[in-house]
Amino acid sequence: MKAVIITIGNELLSGLTVDTNSSYLGRELAAIGVPVVWRTAVGDNPSDIIEAVDQGLKAGDLVVCTGGLGPTSDDITLNVLSKHFGQKLVLDKSVFEYLKSRFAKRGVAMPACNKKQALVPEKAKALFNSQGTAPGILFNLKNKKLILLPGVPREVKAIWQESIRSDLERSPGRRFILSTALRTTGIPESAIAEKLTALEKALKPGVLAYLPGQLGVDLRVTLHGADRKSLDRQAGGIIRKMKMSLKHHIYGSEGQTLEEVLGLILKKKELTLGLAESCTGGLIGDRITNVPGSSQYLLGGIVAYSNRIKEKMLGVKPQTLLKYGAVSAGTVREMALGARKIFKSDLGLSISGIAGPDGGSALKPVGLVFIGISGPKGTKVIEKRFLGPRRQIKEMAAQTALNELRLYLGSASK
Repeated sequence: MKAVIITIGNELLSGLTVDTNSSYLGRELAAIGVPVVWRTAVGDNPSDIIEAVDQGLKAGDLVVCTGGLGPTSDDITLNVLSKHFGQKLVLDKSVFEYLKSRFAKRGVAMPACNKKQALVPEKAKALFNSQGTAPGILFNLKNKKLILLPGVPREVKAIWQESIRSDLERSPGRRFILSTALRTTGIPESAIAEKLTALEKALKPGVLAYLPGQLGVDLRVTLHGADRKSLDRQAGGIIRKMKMSLKHHIYGSEGQTLEEVLGLILKKKELTLGLAESCTGGLIGDRITNVPGSSQYLLGGIVAYSNRIKEKMLGVKPQTLLKYGAVSAGTVREMALGARKIFKSDLGLSISGIAGPDGGSALKPVGLVFIGISGPKGTKVIEKRFLGPRRQIKEMAAQTALNELRLYLGSASK
């Protein structure tokens, strides 16, 4: 079975509403082994809706549409498609009684226009909507299915989960889609591709996808087949080869954040951490404290934005600041040592840089960042240069600092 998703509504085309329904339905269909082969959005225009549905029925076995089932005059999807498929709209008494009871529970009279939502094409099936007034509609068109859903995301999810998903899972000839991902940081997409050249040649097209982002590249493996155990074995083999090729550049798997992985390592090794941040302004601390239970290893942090605070609170020597400047290897080294001393932590992590857009020079350009790490293995300083606007430089600097601390600590084994 192949699926097509069509979202309907002028508000989607104008950008006034973000289309989250297609993302949700795409994930749900993939989870039950139904690949989505085409997806589109059209406005509330009868000819556009008909054209999209007809194309969808040619491309797939299942077409799922969202939007245009409400009670107002601009909700035209059901009327347009009922006429197109030659089916009269008839009153569904069970839907009508449900609508009346729904309004009665709220203590208000049902507006007359809501009766429109109890009209169902004569050969179609109404799909119960526990979250709203518009039922879903299922057309059985020879060997194809057309499902209409309302546009409100919570109603889409309710009808999908309560009336559609389990039936599709029982469809004969069902296949599986296995999708898993590894997360990398600190290495560009092109360098990853070079390391995976041999592996990629052995894979079918579409199995490996590169998903680059500002803070790293995710590598997604997607396999299709009828035997789930066989897919698991294939995916396991591909993941092992990717880990062997990329080694420390991989920090986690699907759904994991870098700060979560770092937290696991710190807890496993029973180490504590103190922070001294300048250019990131507390961003590293924010990310670490986003992880529940981070108080087990993060003792505290200082945002030492001015040289006075670097001197007075972290113990950076005046001569270091005078000779080398606030953005220097010497300064972050003393900041890391200072953080460790103040918080009596096992580790000190510091950072100082020039986020821009001003403040750079020929010797110290915008994007120059120094990261200091002090701990049981000694104190080290890493120099990095980033490109981009101020916020991007801050985020990449924080990501790199977290990753450098992960690399300093090694794996989660003690």
